[in-house]
Order: sequence, then C-alpha cells, then structure tokens
Amino acid sequence: MAARIRIFVVDDEEDLTDLLHYQLGKAGFEVKFSNNPFEALGKARDFMPDLIILDVMMPDLDGFQLLRMIRSDNLLQKTPVIMLTAKSGVEHRIRGLEQGADDYLGKPFDVQELTLRIHSILKRIADQSEEASSRILSGKLVLDEEDHSISIAGEKVDFTLTEFKLLLYFLKRKGRVQTRDNLLLGVWKFDTEVETRTVDVHIRRVRKKIEQSGLEIETIRGVGYRLIDQSNPRS
Repeated sequence: MAARIRIFVVDDEEDLTDLLHYQLGKAGFEVKFSNNPFEALGKARDFMPDLIILDVMMPDLDGFQLLRMIRSDNLLQKTPVIMLTAKSGVEHRIRGLEQGADDYLGKPFDVQELTLRIHSILKRIADQSEEASSRILSGKLVLDEEDHSISIAGEKVDFTLTEFKLLLYFLKRKGRVQTRDNLLLGVWKFDTEVETRTVDVHIRRVRKKIEQSGLEIETIRGVGYRLIDQSNPRS
C-alpha cells in the first residue's frame, strides 16, 4: 500500500486545525498539526511532511518568521509551503512569495480549493523532479535521456543512437571499470552479429566527441574501459 501524502498544519486557531485535520484526512492525506508556532519546527522535523500549511497571523512568532526558519532548516528547506491569512492585501501575498512560500490562500477558504492547490503544487514538484532526473550533468557535458540530446559547454553534439546509449551506460557507471562483455550486454544486448572490436570502434568515436567535456574514457589494459572526470579522476 502506497504511503499517504503527509501534510503538516501550523495555526494557533484550534478550531481551524481540527477542521483541516478532519477534512484533509477525509481527502486521503496523513495530517498532523501544531497550535504553538514555537513547537512547530521540531514537530515538523519529526514528521517530515510533504507539504506545510502555515498561518501568517500568529502571536509572538508569525508565519513569515516561521517560514524563514523553515527555509533555513536543512531538513525542511525544500518542503513546499502554503500560507494562510485573514489579510488579503497584495503586500502580504508578495511578502510571503518572496520569502519562499509556494502558494497563498486567504481566509476564509474552501477546503476543496485548498486540496486542489496541494495536489497542484505536489504534481508540479514531481514533474520537475522527473524532468531533472532525465538529465545527467557531468563536467561540461549534459545528456538528456528524454529528448536523446547531448551538449558540451552549451553546444549540441551529434551522437548516433548507439554512441548515445554507450555514453549513457558509462555516465551511469562513472568511475567503474566496464569489460567489453559488460558493454556488449548493456548496450548491444549481446547481439550475435556484434563483434567485440565493434565496442572498440564506438569507444574511439565517443572519445573524440567528448574531448572538450572534461570527461575521458580510459583504457584499463586487459580489463576494459572506465569513464572518469579529468578534474577528479577518482570520481
């Protein structure tokens, strides 16, 4: 069973946190809350939420101050935050967004709208993570698996499909020695028509194309090949 999305609510109004605990829980979220802003950061660190809902107008320690603390915290700094406020002025909204809030909702609000905004923010973050995971950066080289492109120092370099697959295989195993059999299995899937010398030919071509990238495919005599970062050969 998949883990539920964790939501942490910080608001000094107990009626509101009770309502959100019930309504968001009913919507399928795992919800915890704090009515004391001074305790909120510690409770949030223990809970490690996927998203924080944070009231602005709280006594002694307001939402803006707590938001700054969240954005400075090693564990929570990347956690998305939706701010709630009874003040709908543009200045408050801009201030919250400038300090790192992901969204802003005025009180009173509709819980269904809040739920939609939570899903929208988390989907955007998931999409960004997926997009980032399709790109591999190493030295001056950027390889994008999704659109099958490779650029070096900002300039696109043409690779054949096999060359692309070969470099991708090395990048995902950078610093580790790969035998010809490893490469035949991983890149060519042991095509019976492929000879081991074909590996050597493609290695030479890829070497030539990545000369300006800061990466090098070195030969480990009697064993195979290894991709290294010339600025840090042990990486």
